[in-house]
Amino acid sequence: MIAKADFKFESCFSAYNNSSGVIQGIIYSKCSPHGGQREAVLQQELVIHIGWIISNSPELFSGMLKIRVGWRHAPQDIYQLSPSDIKQLLLDVLQPQHTGRSWLNRRQIDGSLNRVPLGFYDRVWQILERTANGILVAGNHLPQQPTLSDMTMYEMNFSLLVEATLKNIVLPEYRQIIVELLMVVSVVLERNPELEFTEKVDLDGLVKEAFSDFQKDRSRLEGIEKQDSMEAFYNTPAVGQRGTSSYLTKAVMIQLLQGDVKPCKDDPCTVS
Repeated sequence: MIAKADFKFESCFSAYNNSSGVIQGIIYSKCSPHGGQREAVLQQELVIHIGWIISNSPELFSGMLKIRVGWRHAPQDIYQLSPSDIKQLLLDVLQPQHTGRSWLNRRQIDGSLNRVPLGFYDRVWQILERTANGILVAGNHLPQQPTLSDMTMYEMNFSLLVEATLKNIVLPEYRQIIVELLMVVSVVLERNPELEFTEKVDLDGLVKEAFSDFQKDRSRLEGIEKQDSMEAFYNTPAVGQRGTSSYLTKAVMIQLLQGDVKPCKDDPCTVS
């Protein structure tokens, strides 16, 4: 069974307390409730392997702001692996867009690793500039103000704030759909500079609308009954005529056309 990063358990090591004793204490205190000493030993192996991989193949960590070293797995499998097998498993998981993986598996891995596209945080900033009431996702609200006043687009604190906004998302594949949606919203706003949102951008609501439209197409074109599970949506390619991005884009455009936006002050069609 392929292991994947646990979305709920995360070990964070402070740059100010990086002695071996402190790190060991953090690992054992965090791991003991989840799997005892063998879990702690496994976590130590992961930290060592991650350090080696970062030194030798830093490109594998592109797009990751935080590294999660918790794992959800079948214990009888992963605990029996040798250190070299654990290292190879890490390398396999870290390979972006690995050939042979389903889209569901890609999204599970990228979402678990917190991997985002190049320029992602900058694009979220640009969305906030056009969204007076901010962004809402998984019960977390990222407000336009005082965010834009207190921070800058390129500072680390803003990127960390975006990650904190996404932290309540449980499923890694759903997190990745949200990341794709934010990229879509950014592109739509970029191509329509005369528009801006007047209400909160409810990302969960937009995904719900996109999934509903996806189900309607499957029912109409393939005769597949509607289901509560979103697995088929997660397993759909991002691009293409019936890709997830097309459904997400449609959901965003419908919201725009329903009047949840207003002409911006630079609208060339406005007569003063």
